[in-house]
Amino acid sequence: MTSMDSVEAGEDSQQRERFDVVGLGVNALDLTGVIDGFPEPDRKYPMHGFSVQGGGVTATAMVACARLGLRTRYVGKVGSDFFSRLSMRSISREGVDTRGVIRAPNCEGHVSIVLADRRTGQRALFARRPEAYAIRPDELDKEVITSGRLLHVDGIDSAAALVAIDWAREKGMRITMDGERIVPGIEAVWPKVDLLVCNPRFLAETAGTIDLREGLSFLASKGLSRVAVTLGPDGVWGLSQGRLLEIRGFAVNAVDTNGAGDVFHGACAIGELKDWSFDWTLTFASAVAAMKCRSLGGRAGIPSMNEVAEFLAERGYAEIASAI
Repeated sequence: MTSMDSVEAGEDSQQRERFDVVGLGVNALDLTGVIDGFPEPDRKYPMHGFSVQGGGVTATAMVACARLGLRTRYVGKVGSDFFSRLSMRSISREGVDTRGVIRAPNCEGHVSIVLADRRTGQRALFARRPEAYAIRPDELDKEVITSGRLLHVDGIDSAAALVAIDWAREKGMRITMDGERIVPGIEAVWPKVDLLVCNPRFLAETAGTIDLREGLSFLASKGLSRVAVTLGPDGVWGLSQGRLLEIRGFAVNAVDTNGAGDVFHGACAIGELKDWSFDWTLTFASAVAAMKCRSLGGRAGIPSMNEVAEFLAERGYAEIASAI
């Protein structure tokens, strides 16, 4: 075997390494400015802070998984400009494996401009995702997708997500999904996962009701074993085996809510892989998401596992903290 053959064999071996979590979905670069209230047209306003951080629903969830100690792989599509390279660097420097990323040559990056109101922590987001970022099923690598114990998807590229879910199911992987937005074909994706956590807009449009209990019951009726809807500072509602859970939110000094939902999804992987009860998983994820909101940007405030354990113990959740 030549030295080059040895290198290639080593790379193939690395590709087959077992990860805890594989995430398939969107990445972006977030440019975040802190303001006082949302602006009116034709006026100038001061910014009280500015940050450039990696973003994207699945990419940020994978960064959260890595911060929490999981062996993590991200699979998505990326362009070739400065913003694209910076987006990838923001993921890989967290220890997330990016060797399965698909390249879109001569393509601009996926960029989001985020305005965060420092008085409330709420945000407005303006995004550019180039059409070339759409992931086709024939661009996926089966070995890469099935190299973990859990697959997390956002379903935004629905046809690719369906293929990945089928492969993951064949390998006995657990499957979680971020119900972040309604896109064509998404109705075929979410019923195939084990855990769906969505926002109220996704729940209302999918279930045809704004009643949380009725909406969760509708989702569960399609075969999901665990479903939940995140409610920001009001916590999260979940439904598992007919049991409704109402998990209160954690009060923090919120600076920026951007990325909180993405981080919540990453944190859910911990509970899934540890076989925690659903209420423990949702409580843990709520804590991690709340802690993230104390810092500007979608990723800067993502805590370590030790920090989450301390946070939970201080707030009366010693049993969950000890299990970490």
